[in-house]
Amino acid sequence: MILPRVLAVLVAGVLMQLLLPHLSDRVGIVVVSVPIGAAGFYAAAGFARWARTVRGRLRAGWRLGAVAACTFGVAYLVYIAAAVLDMPLKSSADGLSLVAAGMAMVALVLASPKLPDRAARFTLALDVTAVAGALYALAWQLILNGAQDHLSPGTYLMFTMVMAVESVGAALALVLMSRSTPTPDGYALRLLAAGLGAFALTAGVAVHNDVLNQPWYRTGAGGGYLIAALLIAVASRTVLPTGDKSGERVFAGIWPALPYIPVLLAIAEVIHAYARTGTLTPVLILFLLAAVLLAMLRQLLMLFTIRGLIGSLRHQAHHDALTGLPNRAAFYDLAGAQLANAQRHTAVLLLDLDGFKEVNDTMGHAAGDALLIEVGHRLQAALRAADTPARLGGDEFVAFLPALNDPSEADEVAHRLLYDIAEPIPVAGRELRIRASAGIAVCLGPGHDLDRLLLDADLSLYEAKDAGKGTFRRAGLLPAA
Repeated sequence: MILPRVLAVLVAGVLMQLLLPHLSDRVGIVVVSVPIGAAGFYAAAGFARWARTVRGRLRAGWRLGAVAACTFGVAYLVYIAAAVLDMPLKSSADGLSLVAAGMAMVALVLASPKLPDRAARFTLALDVTAVAGALYALAWQLILNGAQDHLSPGTYLMFTMVMAVESVGAALALVLMSRSTPTPDGYALRLLAAGLGAFALTAGVAVHNDVLNQPWYRTGAGGGYLIAALLIAVASRTVLPTGDKSGERVFAGIWPALPYIPVLLAIAEVIHAYARTGTLTPVLILFLLAAVLLAMLRQLLMLFTIRGLIGSLRHQAHHDALTGLPNRAAFYDLAGAQLANAQRHTAVLLLDLDGFKEVNDTMGHAAGDALLIEVGHRLQAALRAADTPARLGGDEFVAFLPALNDPSEADEVAHRLLYDIAEPIPVAGRELRIRASAGIAVCLGPGHDLDRLLLDADLSLYEAKDAGKGTFRRAGLLPAA
């Protein structure tokens, strides 16, 4: 659905470019400005429609996009008036175009997928800065360098501002294009970004034409402006089913590499300029220094990000996803290490909820999960700081109690824990009362097998359930190994 529209836009741009050399300058400006202005107002209506379907940040983005597109359409109406009435309004139209470009960049950021944290936002800023610097270095080296001798100070300043704004816009477009996904919003964002990038490229070509005193539409500038405007217009009406995969085959693959292309081109131009002249302009030197600094910051940020991911993965590997307690593997590691060096009594307390299946069956699994989370909290609260709680799976919990002076201390923990769990638990607007049964195994000294302790605790747990549930039983003391 997208590819035919994009091809139609490209064909329209080529036909416009072929037509313009056969028209006078004034007629050519009117001919190209009419469809571009109409595309701006068409896009404004489309973005306004999108804004009505979303909320919050996305709504603000699409609304601002509508205002930017409308401002752009007005700018081209001014271009038409300047050509038809032969009035000096071009500077006003240029100013409106710059304002529209600035608003479009902000709209693009607001309408793009929300970044998860500060690190991701900082990474985006670094990438945009690096690409914008590369684009401006290319524009300076290929277009602006030496143009000051051929242009009036006011015109040169305007071109410099245009290239700076368009470089940032194109950089933002490329980076967001590389990160967006081929969903309905993703396609629209990619087309919108492609339109802004096309405007930036065409603006550079137009400056080049002006410096060389060539007609404004030469080197593809006339068709480029139309292509850019039509891409934005198509983006404003692009809605695809989420399940459509054809766009993924068309667009996937090249997108992640897009931001690196201008950086590589800028570096290649630096090498070429130095090989040709043996010197570098201040802009190229600044670009090299900035590129090295940004690369170092990017690597440093990546290092911290990777460390954070490793820590997160390590936590996920050793903790229960629902309750946040250590899982079975972590319990074996922690308890096994302490058992090997135990000097006093050590207890393992195995806990099982009575009637948990009925809660799941009558109230649903969401209520059961909420119940397990609260039991995990109460288990942690009932234990000492040196104790290790864990969830073994289902409704089965365990606690490792080291350094006990007497086995009766484990009984005290069990009494406290069963009492706390029996207190009402608010779940799904109701107060549930649920009991638990516990089995305890105690050993003395180091070198005991954790599996043996868990087995004795499990047998004691079944004795507690046979005794009527809601209570605990303790196995006989295992002597020193």
